[in-house]
Amino acid sequence: MLPNAKLLDNHLLIDPVAAVYNRTMPEYQGLRKLVGILDSIATSTSLKDVIWIFTDSQSSDEVGRAAVADYISAAETRGSPIISVILMCCAEENVFRLGAASRGKNKLNDADILLEIREKEDIYHFGGAAEIEIDITKMPVHYAAQMIFDFVQKVSSAG
Repeated sequence: MLPNAKLLDNHLLIDPVAAVYNRTMPEYQGLRKLVGILDSIATSTSLKDVIWIFTDSQSSDEVGRAAVADYISAAETRGSPIISVILMCCAEENVFRLGAASRGKNKLNDADILLEIREKEDIYHFGGAAEIEIDITKMPVHYAAQMIFDFVQKVSSAG
C-alpha cells in the first residue's frame, strides 16, 4: 500500500535495553536513547525517501512524554511530519490478543499487568489533525489497514 515504507517495531528499540535493565530502572530510558536507531534514521541520507512506520504505545506520564520527545526530535531533524494512529480495542479483546501466537516472546503477555496499565495510564496523544483514533475491537484487519491508508493519504495531501 505504501511503497518505500518500512515498519519499525518498537521492540527493536527496547528489547536490547530490556535485556539489561527493567523498565522501572532509571537507566532504562537513557540506554534506550543510546541504542541510536532514531538518530540514525533522522540523519541518514540513504533513508531520506523512506516512509517510517513505528509501532509504539507510550503513556502520557513523564516517562512516556520523554520517549515521545525522541520521536518528535527525530521527525524534526528529518523534516518529516508525525502522523499518529492510535488503535484501540475493548479490554476483553486486548486480553484475548495477548495470547496470540504471533506475539513476540518479549512482549507483554500478562493480562493482570495489561488491565492495570489500561486502568492507570492514559495513552499519549499528539493531538491535532494528523492524529486518528480507531476502535478495532470488531474490525477486520484489511478494513483497519484501508482506514489508516486513507487517513495518511488525506493528511499527506493536506500538508
